[in-house]
Amino acid sequence: MRKALGTVVSPKQKLTKPIRKPKATWVEPKFYAEVEYRDITSEGLLRASSFKGLTRK
Repeated sequence: MRKALGTVVSPKQKLTKPIRKPKATWVEPKFYAEVEYRDITSEGLLRASSFKGLTRK
């Protein structure tokens, strides 16, 4: 995953609400995460989620 993300490194974050993470490496949003889950809680969180992999846009 690190090798794939290394190809889309961005010099600064692209978030509308800035996050202070001095050691963070920001990347362009060029991938979709495939996630499987059982349910969504009343708070909008995924229940029993599992990361399946990345696919490119």
